[in-house]
Amino acid sequence: MPWNDEWSGLADFLANMIEKYAGEMDLDTLPDPDNYYKLKRIKEMYRKYMQLSALARKAA
Repeated sequence: MPWNDEWSGLADFLANMIEKYAGEMDLDTLPDPDNYYKLKRIKEMYRKYMQLSALARKAA
């Protein structure tokens, strides 16, 4: 059985569910993922900065 045939049933099912419920889910009102990842990266950089700052204070 070719690989495409193994997944085509699942792909068809997901496509049908998305088509059926897309209007009810109101996908247009979801938050912008770019902003989420920007904020996540900023928080990560701040956490690393604070760790380095703490290490520098201990070394001094």
